[in-house]
Amino acid sequence: MGAGTLSMEHIHLIKQALPVMLLAFFWCWETWRPFFGQSMFFGQPYSRSKHGVRNVAIAVFNSLSLSLVFGSLTAAISGWTAEKQVGLLYVLPVPDLLKPVVAFILLDAWMYIWHRANHMVPLLWRFHRMHHSDRTMDITTATRFHFGEQTISAGLRCALIPLLGIQIWHLVIYDAMVLCVITFHHSDISVGRWDRWLRLAIVTPDMHKVHHSDLHHETNSNYSTILSFWDRIAATFRIRSDPQNIVFGLREYGDPAWQSWTGMWKTPFVDPEAADEVRDS
Repeated sequence: MGAGTLSMEHIHLIKQALPVMLLAFFWCWETWRPFFGQSMFFGQPYSRSKHGVRNVAIAVFNSLSLSLVFGSLTAAISGWTAEKQVGLLYVLPVPDLLKPVVAFILLDAWMYIWHRANHMVPLLWRFHRMHHSDRTMDITTATRFHFGEQTISAGLRCALIPLLGIQIWHLVIYDAMVLCVITFHHSDISVGRWDRWLRLAIVTPDMHKVHHSDLHHETNSNYSTILSFWDRIAATFRIRSDPQNIVFGLREYGDPAWQSWTGMWKTPFVDPEAADEVRDS
């Protein structure tokens, strides 16, 4: 078995095993010591298991579909980029030992830009608002993204790889870190006083809870994915001393029908005032 084949097998294994392990770990943490853990939301009974199954089902569909379309394409573009040595990392006078670090920073900077664009560009927001329409927030919220948003993101990444000179291993390392951090900061948990120190480096639960607030000025803050300093540099950092009082979601998507499978898929295409149409579908 060649080294290239072995490497691709490892990549496939990581992509399959890591999300499952993280989901199981933080689900158990939320069960053992939840930060909110309510059984009612806005006067409606809340089923944690039903909420989780819906969100994860969306994620599984997205993952399988995008792997079929973009999996081989991303690997091929990364291989071509390495063979031709094109992109910013091959132009900058960076020692080979530091290139993975620079690649990590560049990818995380792109994620800040991409996330902020999803809030500022009306077309992108139509898709991204499905993520924010979740009226509660737990580990499964980290998996809740519309297929349209994921497709656009994957397509732009294919263009970004040769532009930056990214190699496949840079993507594997970065994506693994993204999974770890976003499952951490979406979970219904608290790390107490440690949050203050951790958010000097990475995005934490208290920091990201603010981003999922139903207050407009809080929703449009804290765009960072892994490294938290992007928000400080761009003056979009916001924190609250009372995270226990944050109300999650988007007010215009308060109707429970938007939380159904059909409601989530229709979120980009149906205006909020058409909730009756969603409910009757």
